Formats: sequence, structure tokens, C-alpha cells
Amino acid sequence: MDIQRLFSIVSKFDKVRLLAIGDIYLDENIYGKVTEVSLEAPIPVLEVLERRYNPGAAGNAGCNASALGATVYMLGVIGADSNAEILKKEFQKRNVNIDYLVVDPVCPTNTYGKLRAGGHNIPTQEVLRTDTPRPKPISGKVEEQIIKNIWKVAKKVDAIMVGDQVSSVITPNVLSALTECAKKYRLITVADSRARANIFKGFDVILPNDKEAGIATGIHVVDYESLKKAGKALLKSAKNAMITRGPDGITIFYEDGRIEDVPIAPVQVVDVTGAGDTVTATVTLALVAGANLHECAVLGNTSAGVAVAQHGVVTVSREEVEQALQSAGGPFKLKTLSQLKKIVRQLREQNKKIVWTNGCFDILHVGHITYLMRAKQEGDVLIVGLNSDHSVRQIKGEGRPVINEQNRALVLSALECVDYIVIFDEKSPLPIIKQLKPDVYAKGGDYTIDTLVQPERRFVESYGGRIALIPGVEGQSTTRIIHKVKGNS
Repeated sequence: MDIQRLFSIVSKFDKVRLLAIGDIYLDENIYGKVTEVSLEAPIPVLEVLERRYNPGAAGNAGCNASALGATVYMLGVIGADSNAEILKKEFQKRNVNIDYLVVDPVCPTNTYGKLRAGGHNIPTQEVLRTDTPRPKPISGKVEEQIIKNIWKVAKKVDAIMVGDQVSSVITPNVLSALTECAKKYRLITVADSRARANIFKGFDVILPNDKEAGIATGIHVVDYESLKKAGKALLKSAKNAMITRGPDGITIFYEDGRIEDVPIAPVQVVDVTGAGDTVTATVTLALVAGANLHECAVLGNTSAGVAVAQHGVVTVSREEVEQALQSAGGPFKLKTLSQLKKIVRQLREQNKKIVWTNGCFDILHVGHITYLMRAKQEGDVLIVGLNSDHSVRQIKGEGRPVINEQNRALVLSALECVDYIVIFDEKSPLPIIKQLKPDVYAKGGDYTIDTLVQPERRFVESYGGRIALIPGVEGQSTTRIIHKVKGNS
């Protein structure tokens, strides 16, 4: 695959104008800790620490398209309630146009809640889910207004992206209007459907996962042979089908009968929530940008890899996709400073304690690993600042590092205790520390509080950060290893 060709496709995402339509949810995530058992019932009492909101379903796909650079017009139905106001604000934060949302005054805004609780020294876990009544298919004035808005927006856009989660907004009349508009204005059409992937007659691409493909076709997908049967059955409606298969990547079913498997690069999966929406958004934008289906699948897999390596419903930015392409086959925990700043903001919203440490980590040994494991214990998330090859030479002299920076980052990525890595070119990490402001700055035990680089110490302490001195392992160092190898050679 030509990486430069993929970069060229991604660079055109900000020229795409998109109509995103379908079922919209407000995802509400409530974080807290269990403090006691209720005196009124045998149930735990949750002390709420934080509420976080994200647009879900078609809304999440629209937000992903916006994060990737597109101009997005969101069409869907919301209620006349407080959750609708929260949902609109969340769309606006993500630069999604909400002028064409339709209000149904007699139905609540679809809201899906997760309560996550922990306790003293107990990891946070999901304890309860909430939901509004399952939406019924729209009709009457609400359906009429959706159709009017489709025709208003269609003349402004390059593509239509459908998210059909609960079969509420995409009624036969709405689908007919979408098809007519696409034909009249020559729009690219892409759809993702939880249960009805077979209804999108004439769409350019249908994008279900393997289970959804089975539901739509009535074929129980249990192996590759049944997957092929389901994929071929979907071609009776859509022109092409791209079935997402989690760690097995994407299988493309072309309208000419060809079948192609496009694997995904291995990543450490943290949370798969919303990854399908990320793929749908990426594929839609890539098609508009001139990609073929193979290129669409590669980019879709790349975006999904970024999404599943993070907690919760996330939007994947164009910069993150470009970084993932740049690091294809390399360390997935390696981030640019810009990406890391965004991640740190999200972690702070989750009340996570951030630990920073830095070093050369050349020829990783037991001393390094023990140190990093102990550093991680000082907080929730460990960020490692890795000296670049240039800065290692400045510190250690010529002949170092033995291992180049990309390979050192890849080895660090394999450690469970390391969450993120950023490479820096200066001798001191202070410029990065000033931007990230970690809660804890971990240093090796060969330092004392007085022998630390004092500008670094003073800055960390100025905002309430803490210095943690981690004891080393006696007799373990890269220099000793190098001398021993030379002595035995």
C-alpha cells in the first residue's frame, strides 16, 4: 500500500461536505464512588463525581466525520427536553451543524446511560445502565420535516451517511427521499445498520459488522463460509458491502463478485464502543476524497485502531489517523505532543492522576522495567518522555543510543505499565512538562530532591505537582550491559 497515497486521501477530508442522518442518542456516562449501603434499601450509594456526555449512534458517526475534518450537517430527531439541550451543546462543541435537527415534542431525547463506580483502591467498573423507551418509527409532521430538511441539505453536500441503530428515523419514506436526492445530486451513499443492512437499495456501500450482516440476511454468521454467504446476500441491495470483523479487519464484497480481506494492524484493545461509527465516517470521507474500496478499508481499519485503544466513545481526529499511518507497524502508544495534550485533557475530565517520567531507555533491562512499574503505581496513567536519538547523543556521547528511537518506543509500548510515549529532542523535558502539567513527576532513586534539575522541580511544585523518587535496582544499567558485552566479545 502506498502510504503517500493514503496521506493524500486524508488531506482532502477537510473539503468534504456531509449529510449525517439517522437515530441519535445522548450517551451519558456518570462516574463516582460507592461510599456506603443505603439505609432505605439494600443497595449501594453512589457519590457522583463527574458526568460526561457524547452524541451516540448516527450522532457519533457525524462527530467522527467532523473530527476528521469534514463539514457535517446533522439530521435526526430530538425531544423537547433538557437532554436535547445537552445533546445540541455537545454537537456544537464538535463543530457539527445542528440547524436541521427536528424536535418531536411528545417523545424524549434518546438517552443511554452508564453508571461507573469504584471505591477506595477499587478500580472503576460499570454497575448500571439506563435507557429511554425504544423509539418508534417517526411519522406525520416529524417525518415530513425530516424529508424537507433532507432536500434542503442535499444540494449542499457531497455524500449521505446513514446511521440506522433502532430503525426509528430511516422510514421507507425517508429512505426513498435519500435515494432520490442521491440520484439527483450525484451523492455518495454509505449506511451502517444494526438490523436492516439489507434495505439500502442502490447505496454505494453498506457497512455492518459480521453479526449485523447475519441479522439482516437471516444467515447465522459463525465462520468464514457463512460470512461470505451473508456478504453476497447484501449485494442484492447495496452496490458494495464492507463487513467489519473486529480484530480480523474488514472483508469487502465488491459489486463484481470479488471478495477481499483487509487485515487490521494489531493494537491493544481498551474499548470497542463506537468503533463502527469511526469506520463508517472514515470510509465515507475517503470515498468522497477519491479512494477505492481497498484504500477505504485500510483507512477505516487505521481509524478503528486509534479508537479502540482509548476508553469510552471517542472521536478520532485527522491528525491521529495521519500519526497512525506514519507509525504503521510501529509503536501504537507513541503520540505527538499535540495528541498527548488532547489525551491529557480527557484524562483530567475522568479525574485520572497522571504520572510523567523520562529517559533514554536504551537496551531495556530489569532496572528500567522495575522502575517503570513502580512509577505507574504513583498514579493512574504513566506517560514516558523518550529522549530522541539526537538528545541521547548529547547526554551519553557518540555511540549511543544503541537502539534507535522508534525501536526503543516500540519496546516500551509492549509494557503494560506504560500508557503513552512522546519523543522529545531537548536535553530537558521541561518544555513538555510545562504543557502537560503532570500530577506526579517520577525520577530514579539515584536522585535526591536537591540534586534534581531545580527548574523542573520548582515548576512541578508551583502548580501543586509532586516529585516521586523511585528506588533503582542495584547493579542494573545499560552502561554496565554494554561494558559486559564488549568485555566478552
